Amino acid sequence: MAQFEIKDGVAIIPDGTTEIRYDAFKGCTSLESIIIPDSVTEIGRWAFDGCTSLKSITIPESVTKIGWMAFKGCTSLEKVIIPESVTEIGEGAFERCASLESVTIPNSVTKIEVCTFEGCTSLESIVLPKVRKIERYAFDGCTSLKSITIPKSVKKIEEGTFKGCTSLESVTIPKGVKKINGRAFLNCTSLKSITIPESVTEIGRIAFDGCTSLESITIPNSVTEIGDYAFNGCTSLESITFSASATKIGIGAVDGCTSLVAINVPAKRSRNYKWYLRPIVYDKVVELAPEKKTKTKK
Repeated sequence: MAQFEIKDGVAIIPDGTTEIRYDAFKGCTSLESIIIPDSVTEIGRWAFDGCTSLKSITIPESVTKIGWMAFKGCTSLEKVIIPESVTEIGEGAFERCASLESVTIPNSVTKIEVCTFEGCTSLESIVLPKVRKIERYAFDGCTSLKSITIPKSVKKIEEGTFKGCTSLESVTIPKGVKKINGRAFLNCTSLKSITIPESVTEIGRIAFDGCTSLESITIPNSVTEIGDYAFNGCTSLESITFSASATKIGIGAVDGCTSLVAINVPAKRSRNYKWYLRPIVYDKVVELAPEKKTKTKK
C-alpha cells in the first residue's frame, strides 16, 4: 500500500501502474474515491476489501480483470460501471456491497462467479447480456432484486443462485436450462409465479423451499426427478401438476404447503405418485383426464 497516496479521502495511483495489487487498500475505511489511470490492467484480490466509505469508482477501459473479493464489504459503494475491456470478475468481487443499486455487466463477461453479488441488499436489477454461466450463490441475499432475465446461453441454475432474494417476484428461465439445482430459489418469499421450460430435466433439493407467495406451478414433461423438499413450505401453493415423466419425487416435496387443494397427476397414475407423497396429502391427489388422441385423416 506504500506505493499509493491517500489525500483527503482520495486515492492517487501514479500513471504507469499496471496492477492494483492484492490487499492494496484493504480496510482503508476513510477512502471515499479513487482515480485509476489507463495504465492499470488488473485489480487484484481484496484490493479494496472493507473500504466502507468508498462511494464510487470509475474503472478504465484498460482493465481486463477484477480479482477475488476486490470490492467485498464496500458498504457505501452505490454504482459500478464495468467496461467492455473486462473479461473476468472474480469470486465475491462485490460481495456485501450493501448500498450497490446498479451494475452494468458488459458483453465481454461470460461468467458470474461464486458469491459475486452475495449480500448486495440494495441491488434492484441487473442485466446479464452475454453471460453463459452463473455460479453458486451469485445473488444470494439480494433482498431488493425484483426481477431478472436469465440469458438463453445459461444451461443450469446453480445451487443457491437466488437464495433469499425476498423481493424477487418473477423470473424468466430460458428454454436452454436443463437443471435447477438445490436451494436455487430458497426463501424467495415474493415469488408468485415461475414458468419451468420443457428443457429442464431435474429440480434439486429444497429448490423452491419457503417460496410463500408461489400459488401454482406446472412441472413440464421433461422433468424426471424432483428433489427432497423441493416445494416445502410454499404456503400459498394451491395446485401443482406433475407429468408422467416424473419418475422420482423426493421426500417431503410438498410438505408444509398448507393451501394445497390439488396435486394433479396423470390419469391412472395416482397410486404411483402416492408412493412418493406423505399420507397427509393423499386426499389432494387428482387424476387428470387422459389426453384425447386426434385421429388423422387418411
